Amino acid sequence: MNPEVPTLHQYLFVINPSPEISEKVIGFKHELESHIGEFSSLHSEPHITIGTITLSQLKEEMLLERIQYVCAHTKPFSIALDGFGSFKPHTVYVRLMDSQAVRVFMSACESSCEGLPSKKGWQPKAKNPHLTIGRELGSNFKQSKQLFEDSAYQSRFEVNQLRIIRRELGGKYHLLSEIAFH
Repeated sequence: MNPEVPTLHQYLFVINPSPEISEKVIGFKHELESHIGEFSSLHSEPHITIGTITLSQLKEEMLLERIQYVCAHTKPFSIALDGFGSFKPHTVYVRLMDSQAVRVFMSACESSCEGLPSKKGWQPKAKNPHLTIGRELGSNFKQSKQLFEDSAYQSRFEVNQLRIIRRELGGKYHLLSEIAFH
C-alpha cells in the first residue's frame, strides 16, 4: 500500500494597491486590450509580487508562521508610483518610484523561507517590484510599450498587509490569508 503523497502548492505573496489604483491599472489593461486584443495578464488582479514558493501542503503551517513573524515586525510603508516601464521583450508595467521599502520586505520574506524543503525555491530572485499591466506580449510588445512610454502617471498608496494566495499546481488561485503589518 502506497502512503498518500502530500499535495504540492504554489504560494504567492502579494501587495495589493488601493482600490483606486487597482481601478486605474485595470483601466490601463483595458486600454492595452483595445489596441492589441486579449493578453495573458488581462484579467489578473493588480498586485506587486513579493515572491512565490512551491512546497508541500504539510509545510504550510510552518510557512505561515514564518511569514507572520516577518509581517509582525514590518511597519506600514508607502509606495509611490511614477510612470511606466518594460521588461524587453514581454512586459509593460507601472513603475515604483522608490522600491527600497518593498525590496527590504521582499528580502525579509525570502530569508524567512530559507531552509524550508521546497520543490521550487523562493522566486523572484531579480527583485524588481512593479505593477504589471501586460505580460507575455510577444509580437505585441513594441506596440504595447509605445502606448505607455510617453504617458505620465503618478500616485501613492499605503501598504499595511500582505496577501498570501495558494494554488495547487495546475489549479486555481485561492486567497489563503491576509496578514496585517506591525
